[in-house]
Amino acid sequence: MSMNRREFNALGAGTLISLAAKNAAGSELATILAAPEQQSDALPWYRTIKRIGQTNFNERDGESQNVEQWADYWASAKVQAVALSVSGPVAFYPSEVPFFHHSIYLKGRDLFGECLRAAKKRGIRVYGRMSPDIQWTDPELLQTHPLWFRRNQNGGLQQSAPDIAFTCIFSEHYSKQQPAIIRELNANYDIDGVYMNGWPTMQVCYCENCRKIGDPHSKEYRSALMDKAFELIQLYKATVMEKSPNNFYSCNLGGGLKESGLDQWRLTREATWYTADNQSRSGVAAPVWQDAQQVKFARALMGDRSVAAVSASYGRAGSIMWRQVADTSVEPVCRMAQTAAAGGIIWYHWLGLEQGFHDDRRWQAPGREFLSWHAKNDAHFHNKRSLAKVAILTSPRSVTLYQAPYTEDRTDHIEGMYAALLEARIPFDFVHEEDLNQDRLRAYSVLILPNVTLLSDVQASAIRQFVQAGGSLLATFQTGLFDESGKARNDFALGDLFGIKKAGEAVRTTAQATDPIGGIHLQYIRNRGPLTEGFEETRWIAGPVWRQPVEPIQSSTMTFIKPYPVYPPEAVYQREEPSDLPSMVARETGASRLVYLAGDMDSSFWRLDHPDLGRQITNAVRWLLKDTNTVDVHGEGLMEVSAWETQPGYAFHLLNYTGANAFRGHMRKPATLTDQRLEIRLPDAKKIKKASLLHAGTPVVFQQNGNRVSVTVPRVELYEVVALEV
Repeated sequence: MSMNRREFNALGAGTLISLAAKNAAGSELATILAAPEQQSDALPWYRTIKRIGQTNFNERDGESQNVEQWADYWASAKVQAVALSVSGPVAFYPSEVPFFHHSIYLKGRDLFGECLRAAKKRGIRVYGRMSPDIQWTDPELLQTHPLWFRRNQNGGLQQSAPDIAFTCIFSEHYSKQQPAIIRELNANYDIDGVYMNGWPTMQVCYCENCRKIGDPHSKEYRSALMDKAFELIQLYKATVMEKSPNNFYSCNLGGGLKESGLDQWRLTREATWYTADNQSRSGVAAPVWQDAQQVKFARALMGDRSVAAVSASYGRAGSIMWRQVADTSVEPVCRMAQTAAAGGIIWYHWLGLEQGFHDDRRWQAPGREFLSWHAKNDAHFHNKRSLAKVAILTSPRSVTLYQAPYTEDRTDHIEGMYAALLEARIPFDFVHEEDLNQDRLRAYSVLILPNVTLLSDVQASAIRQFVQAGGSLLATFQTGLFDESGKARNDFALGDLFGIKKAGEAVRTTAQATDPIGGIHLQYIRNRGPLTEGFEETRWIAGPVWRQPVEPIQSSTMTFIKPYPVYPPEAVYQREEPSDLPSMVARETGASRLVYLAGDMDSSFWRLDHPDLGRQITNAVRWLLKDTNTVDVHGEGLMEVSAWETQPGYAFHLLNYTGANAFRGHMRKPATLTDQRLEIRLPDAKKIKKASLLHAGTPVVFQQNGNRVSVTVPRVELYEVVALEV
């Protein structure tokens, strides 16, 4: 088995592809490093694909006769790979692995093999889909391997369905049974990889093995889970790669900004693939851009390695799933568009081989149309690098370890910053807190710290270097008031940069009408300029729910007004002159600009949606950007903008979220936007040879002056891509 240098570097752990076992890779390491001139630049197949299909089987699909129909559909959709059901608690091929329950409808048939051969005949790659988190509760199995299953405190099984129960990560079900299934697949089928659904997870189990480890809610137990997950990922990857070094292994962490309790950074350091299994909006009131956000977060973990996002074609809202009824809104297509715009691999999903081709076929046309359109324009979705000039720092530690003074979700700061930048149509990326280094930050003009409360001295130093190199900085609320372990600091870790000093503990507004001395926070405008644009007709604006007291600064752009009653109307008036306590501090040092917001303006904007707070944030970002933003998009509507350098040139993605259901359930059909004018600043003055609108399928007139290009898009329905070819 031979590997080139790039393939060796690609071997890894992941959401994942895990690192091949050290002994397996180590034997080839010296040869690979010693002979670089002999290495090929060819990427593994999974680094070059952009479209995946999946029809998850149910047990009764064992008697379905739709194999050729299934393969014809995915071929017509121009997918490059399919995820094919191997197992969950049910085998879809005649496995000889003990205690691997065969579908009672198979009757000796090999459904997995039939589908694999049909896909391969059409030039489609196939990787097996496994689900080790659940197992059939066969009486003989329960007697032979009782420790395979998770238990409640009373010893009962943790069941997910009749005759099916959840399995324990510390059992031989994971360490022996799953490798045995993978080896059987390797031996009998031409598979290109394995994806494992449903694990790793922060399980709570009281089986005999787990009781020896300790309380399943304890820090020690969580640490043991993390170590076991890392160990098993390595085992599975090494087992998958026994067949071919170009095969991949992926598991499923999920979690996104909120993570899942597991250290995704550690598990993805050597990953080659991240499966973002966030198939639909996780809450009834979740924003429409949830998929784009998930892909951006995954890319912060993975860099230029593969990120795939699964989009459900069936109906789902919050915790309710209509898994065999198609979602006929534009939500599934919108999610696929978000994946494409954010730089991910589209993974379109339906459940039920028989049901999907006889009972409800409404999911087929939207998937076929979008995916085949995407394939037609494939070259424009192969990105070289992001052209965003703004980065938001994501800090899982500030989510999990921060002892917040409030009870609301700690990710609301990031959500609010995301929403504000989206409304302003400013392209941006996420940067992970473990990736704070000059190589990573060099591409950006502005770094945003949305209440990144936990900062180590090393991280603070990296941020100072970014500013010293000319980068600009925006921070909010309690950023840097705690060290990396969550211990409170005496003062801001970055106070010297912003010229601020802590002057007390965080204070909350009290907006209850019954509070005789309470009131809400307002901000008084002291110094006008670009940071107060749009506030010309007022002396004060809305304030945040929480404020962080900071010592007075004479040059503050805005200060707080002492709260006063909100009821009755006769009592609603300012009792004192505006305070000298800063709410917004701005300064310039060398080529850098810095803004500190002394309140939770970002999370308050997300939770309460007051436009003053959103404008305050975007004014700050635009001032910090100076004249470096890659693209300004002028026009009406709610739109997310992404900018990429691509293989043919450049691509500017316009995602139209302007619809009644942007913040609830399912996007029906967004309102069509007209006359969107793009003012583009390219990285250099290369001559643009051609400009096209990919969705409209037409060329578009453009003007170029040096590195400046202007284009007007006459119409944006759900999604448009402006492609510039050099």
